[in-house]
Amino acid sequence: MNTDEVDVTKLRYVLYARKSTTDESRQVRSIPDQIRECKELVTRLGLHIVGKPLQETQSAKLPRKRPIFRQMISDIKQKKYDGILAWNPDRLARNMLEGGEIIDLIDQGIIKDLKFVTHHFTPDANGKMLLGMAFVLSKQYSDDLSQKVTRGVRAKFAEGKGSAPKHGYVRDKDGYYRPDGKNHRLIKDAWHMRVEGKSILDIVAHMNREGYGRKVKKTGKQVKMSKQTLSSIFHDTFYYGVLAQGGETIDLRSQYDFAPACTEADYNAVQQLGYRRIKPSKPHTTAFYPLRLMVLCSHCGRTMRVGPSTGRQKRYLYFRCDNPECSRSPRSIRSKIVFDFIYGLLADGLPLTKADYDEYSKALIAQADAKRQELTVELHKLQAQLKVVKAEIRDRSLKIVKFDEKSIPYKENLRRIDELDGQKHDVLSRSTAIAQQLTDPESDRLTIEQFLNLAKNAGAIVKSGNAVAKDTICRLIFLNLTVDTEKVTSYQLKEPFATLLKSRKILPGRGAGN
Repeated sequence: MNTDEVDVTKLRYVLYARKSTTDESRQVRSIPDQIRECKELVTRLGLHIVGKPLQETQSAKLPRKRPIFRQMISDIKQKKYDGILAWNPDRLARNMLEGGEIIDLIDQGIIKDLKFVTHHFTPDANGKMLLGMAFVLSKQYSDDLSQKVTRGVRAKFAEGKGSAPKHGYVRDKDGYYRPDGKNHRLIKDAWHMRVEGKSILDIVAHMNREGYGRKVKKTGKQVKMSKQTLSSIFHDTFYYGVLAQGGETIDLRSQYDFAPACTEADYNAVQQLGYRRIKPSKPHTTAFYPLRLMVLCSHCGRTMRVGPSTGRQKRYLYFRCDNPECSRSPRSIRSKIVFDFIYGLLADGLPLTKADYDEYSKALIAQADAKRQELTVELHKLQAQLKVVKAEIRDRSLKIVKFDEKSIPYKENLRRIDELDGQKHDVLSRSTAIAQQLTDPESDRLTIEQFLNLAKNAGAIVKSGNAVAKDTICRLIFLNLTVDTEKVTSYQLKEPFATLLKSRKILPGRGAGN
């Protein structure tokens, strides 16, 4: 296209400004400054801007993460705009997928012109080459900065300086964790109370009565202790001195004068306390019910229990809300209603392609560090449980020789040793599985064939499969489904499907959306 053929005063431009809250480039103008300088360019060149300036606060490092940008591209394809005005090319893209998309739209004549405050673009071969180079340089800058930040985080971690805030601690000017006065004392009390067998709810109530409060740095809001937060604290090895981050661990006690909130023995005891509460002492066979812990009550938001009806003639599977404070009536809904919704939702498959698989793969790589950290914490919990189980087996094995084989104490100790031995094998099996995942954290990645087959045939697989197959496929796609007394009112997709399908309608006109 020859630039002489384009009368820029007759084109319709959209003004696009972006500055993400996590933008590493501190030299980038704020959104108001970008808009002001763009409007000055509009005045000088006599450009025509359609509508209000579009303002984005999402990063452009990864593709398909910016809803306003995606809507702008869609509007351009529908001929609402002829061109784009932005402060700099890196405001439009810092990844090659969306950078290439813009250049392709220029090639097709859909985007007729681009205007920048800091860059001169012409819609010819040289102009597109320079634009492509600008996108490449912005991507290289972003990637290089990300690597430097990662190296910096790892170097600080090696010195015992974590990147995450911890309850009961503040970080000093050097980045080390230090006790947070009263909050730290209450966290220590919480560990002592839990070792003594106090419930988490009782401990939470005690801490809040005593004035526990942590200020969120970003918002300044004072946050009290909650059951969920305290439960996470009781599973975090940090509180006895071992910090886990990015799949690695470091003993803070050997790095500096770190003040633990509990001893390692207390940590291990708490892990075993939780294990005994939620794990059966003996393996036993139970009926398999699909979508367990996945269906939520729309009235109270609690997870609904799944199980069969009690009828003598015909028995049906139901999801029931057992929250005594819930106003729901009737309490249950048939599983058939939930599955009919899923069948309809997936009837035409999922509109996913090979390009989506590439995005899925990139997302898994990006999540690998977080997954390694979760697995490392879980492995520490299991190792703590194993220590306690082995110690009790040893103690009881030494004591049992004092009793007659026909005596009640002998039989009770023998029963307990047998029970503990079952726990030990269970913990060892789970530890081995997690250790294998740490070695290969992407081992559960779908192949491209599995991904595309799931996208194309999800509905048919779920509808024709047995209870286990239905459950397996639904857990790959859905995070949860919310129901009232008659229908599914909403659903949430699991990643990567939530992101990949965010801007598309999975099932036009049917059911509720995410």
